[in-house]
Amino acid sequence: MGVEVEIFGQKYLIKGDEDPAYILQLAEYVDSKMREVHGKLQLSTPGKVAVLTALSITHELFNSRREMEEQESIIANKAEKLLELISLELKT
Repeated sequence: MGVEVEIFGQKYLIKGDEDPAYILQLAEYVDSKMREVHGKLQLSTPGKVAVLTALSITHELFNSRREMEEQESIIANKAEKLLELISLELKT
């Protein structure tokens, strides 16, 4: 079973195990990003738009990962300090 999507004026049949609504959501996101890149840069070929869109989405992904790692580090530090405080409190 597949889901037909349209991205930047082209139709694609996407096959996979994911929920069709999720696949449509992904396709709509990629389509909107491609249209955004095309609108800003007025690139001549869909291939150029696709590559720059892929870079833009990858940039978003890397930023999200970095932010998540920073938050995990902050949480780990806070948890360590709390454990130290609890340990000190239990000794008294």
